[in-house]
Amino acid sequence: MHKDTDFKNPPRRRIGALAIIRDREESVLLVKKAYKEGRSWGLPGGAAHANEAPHDTWAREIREETSLDRVPGRLLVVDYVSYSEVSGAAEGINLVFDGGTASDTEIRLPEHDDGEPEITGFTFVPLYKLSDFVTPLTEKRIRAAVAVLEDDVSSVYLAEGRPLTYG
Repeated sequence: MHKDTDFKNPPRRRIGALAIIRDREESVLLVKKAYKEGRSWGLPGGAAHANEAPHDTWAREIREETSLDRVPGRLLVVDYVSYSEVSGAAEGINLVFDGGTASDTEIRLPEHDDGEPEITGFTFVPLYKLSDFVTPLTEKRIRAAVAVLEDDVSSVYLAEGRPLTYG
């Protein structure tokens, strides 16, 4: 038993489940998140609820944000993200899964009866234009996930969007 871990009061952490969905031209689907300021574009997906498995989170979030009814493909990237003093976001892990392909006509923004929408737009963005839409961290995460897909290699573990180097 680990004496330095309080299993009854574990540290607060978040789990994110995100999707790489591409179109036929291999551009990446980004959604515009109303609750974010600045570069408010990101991958579809979101945070797990308490006791919700990451694959269930992924399916729920993709359905809520794009109206696509899918199950996650293979795990592409696991990205550790530390606590943010700026936003107050807890440290966590983002799991990026392959979401397959889609077209503009398959995606519908969610309708919200209870006020402001969470997602206000979507677009497919070629890799060379990512920096115009997303933060540097998100761009690193997307590029790592697409590299796993294109090179048909194993999943990658990242820390703050960067692969770990050993030795």
